[in-house]
Amino acid sequence: MKINYRPLIRGTNWALAGILSALGFPSCDREYRVEYGTPYATYHFRGKIVNEAGEPVPDIKIEAGASNHEPKGNPGLSRATGEYAVSLQSFPADNIRLYVSDIDGDANGSFQNDTVGVNILPGDYKKEKGSGTWDDGTVDREINIVLKEKQ
Repeated sequence: MKINYRPLIRGTNWALAGILSALGFPSCDREYRVEYGTPYATYHFRGKIVNEAGEPVPDIKIEAGASNHEPKGNPGLSRATGEYAVSLQSFPADNIRLYVSDIDGDANGSFQNDTVGVNILPGDYKKEKGSGTWDDGTVDREINIVLKEKQ
């Protein structure tokens, strides 16, 4: 004796089509705002670069980048007072790295290149009013850096 499953399959298909149609049509009544983009945050770092004796070190290049990524954005250069400022706009991260390089040779002393990790906590983000849904906010930190002399 042969069992015919065709009516069962046809009935199941009709039931599934009805359920999916009933669930799909009500969602078309609402208006949804379509957004394109990627979440981002802005990071501002400033501070002073000094040698181990605490004296300011000028002409040191400093760049910022998200951890595990190459630095991006505009590099900064320390002034005669050792002060620097650098910014980065990137995907929100919990760790940003500051890449510090001595690019002037022996003119102001010879220093080892360094990488400084900056941990970012959720409370560090300050959101501007009306900044949009993709903008996670701005982090503004003061980071002082001590460079070691080359041996």
